[in-house]
Formats: sequence, C-alpha cells, structure tokens
Amino acid sequence: MKTTKFYFATAILTVLLIGLSSCERLDIGGIFGLNTPHHDARFKQSIEWNKEHSAATGLEEDCLAHIYTKEETYQLFWAADLHIDGTTVMLDTFINMALGYYTIEGVPVMIENNCTAVIFAGDVIDGKGNFPLLFDALKPLEDAGIPIFNTPGNHDLCFGQWQEYTKYWHTGCYWFDITTTEGQKDLFISCDSGDATFGKPQLDWLRATLERKSKEGYRHIIFFTHTHLFKRDSNNAHGANFAVEEVYEVSELLRKYHVEYYINGHDHTHEETRYKNVEYYTIGAMKDSHLGYAAYMTMIVYGTSGKDISPIEVIMHRMSGEDYYAWDDLIAEEEEEE
Repeated sequence: MKTTKFYFATAILTVLLIGLSSCERLDIGGIFGLNTPHHDARFKQSIEWNKEHSAATGLEEDCLAHIYTKEETYQLFWAADLHIDGTTVMLDTFINMALGYYTIEGVPVMIENNCTAVIFAGDVIDGKGNFPLLFDALKPLEDAGIPIFNTPGNHDLCFGQWQEYTKYWHTGCYWFDITTTEGQKDLFISCDSGDATFGKPQLDWLRATLERKSKEGYRHIIFFTHTHLFKRDSNNAHGANFAVEEVYEVSELLRKYHVEYYINGHDHTHEETRYKNVEYYTIGAMKDSHLGYAAYMTMIVYGTSGKDISPIEVIMHRMSGEDYYAWDDLIAEEEEEE
C-alpha cells in the first residue's frame, strides 16, 4: 500500500514538474545548476564584452565605470531576489526610496544621504519576458543619472535567458570604483555565481584582479555576487551551494586581499556572518509576494575625517518601514507564538 502511494505521489510530482516546465514556469535543469550556457561559457562572453567596452570607452580592463561622489559620505541602495513577473510594486517603491521621495502610511520620509548607485544581487526577474518590464521600471533611476549594477542570479539564467540578460546587462563579471570628494577610492567587484560556482577561469580572473587592484590604494574592497558562500538555514537544498573546496578557496582569497564585504542574495532571508575578517551579508528578498516582509539594504560609506564614526554602516530595511527581522528573529517569533 505504501509503495503504491509512493509511486502515485511520484507520478503526480513528475506530471506537475513537466507541466510547469512546458508552460515555462519551472526550469528543471536550472534547479540543479544546469543553466545553459554554463558558467565558463558565460564568463568568456562577459570578458569579450568587457574588452569591447574598454576599447569603446577608454576605461581600464574589465571596468564598467568610475563614479565620483559630490560629498565625503555616500550611500548605496542594494536589493536582491526581486523575481519580477508581471508587476513591479516593490521595485517601484524601492526606486522612489533611492530617489529620495516616498511616504509610509501617508507620512513623507526623508533620506539623509543621496543615492550614489543602485546594486542588485541577482534574480531580478522570474520567468521569460520580464527584462523589458524591469528596465521600464528602472528608467527613473537612469533619468536621474544614478548608475545601476547587477550580478546574475540563477533565475535570471533559467530557460536560456542569458542572451536576454546580456542584451540589457551585457556582462556578469566586472568591477567599478567610487571616488569621494576627499580622493578616497572604493572598489566593487562582481562575479557570476548563477550556477553556484565561479568556475576556474572566473576564479583565476578574480584572483588576478584582486592582486592587481589591491596595489592601487583602495580604502574599501567590496565583493558582490548572487549565491551565498555560507548559509545557516536550509531554504535551498538544490544546486544552490558552493562546493566545500571552493568555499575554502574563495574565503581564503578574500581574506588575503583584505576584502571587507561579500554581499549576496539567493537565500531570501537576511543573514550576517563574519569569517576571516570578512563580513558576509545575505540580503532578504524584495519580491512583490513578500508584502510586509520585502526587504532592501543601504550601505553608508562615511568620510574618513571623523574618528568616532564607523567607516561603513550596513542597514537592512523592510519596505513597510518596519525594522528588519533576520532569519533567527523570525524563527524565535514563530516559536514564541506557538
């Protein structure tokens, strides 16, 4: 009897998976990290585009932009796992926040620092055909002259969407820097971890880039990608985690070159881990379906003239304006209610 129930359940699940795949709601290959083209091929295409971009703009190798702030202190707005699929409610709110005009329950909210750049940590769309909708929503940021950066997530690659991705974002592996009015420079590096691995060619590129750029006097070095290097909960049990050997190699590489932050999305729940003097931040998801739990992050990088303030302040926010609850806080709250 139990065997019959097992086979019946398996048949139902198989039919469901095939049905979702056929209507392009679920990419079975993508679930297990079998996106096409795979990470090495995507890395090669990214580097080829980077070379064309450098030749056309005169920027250094693999550089996307040099940004210059108008003040000593600047602020970045971060978000991850938007999973845009037909609506952009949370994204529209987030953009208004970055632009400095929005209200919470009818009350105007002021932002102390202007937004210098917006960075997405992957999974910006969910399902084919949503990149045009995403970029229509991002237009107010472009009109305001605010640079926008992204790193590829696994959902951005499902159903072979890399071609569509490169039409808009062009590359998944690059760096840019920000220079303050004091002349202080901060470095930001993106790598493609959409397959839960960097792959050897990209890891070699990261090592060479850190070796070269770390000698140029950067005050802060910040690395961002989609997939978490560490995680404490078990939300992702499928093709979503780095191999242990790669975790060791990457974490040691970041330590060696004094990278201060590794920022990612993917797990949909906010987590903070400190390892080998590197801060690992997972940003909570900003999906429309998350309603009051939708989240974003701000990073305030302070000027160096004051001695009593932290050089970098990372703050997690709820879209509702409420305090952000980390994963452990949510679990504790649920246990208390029970």
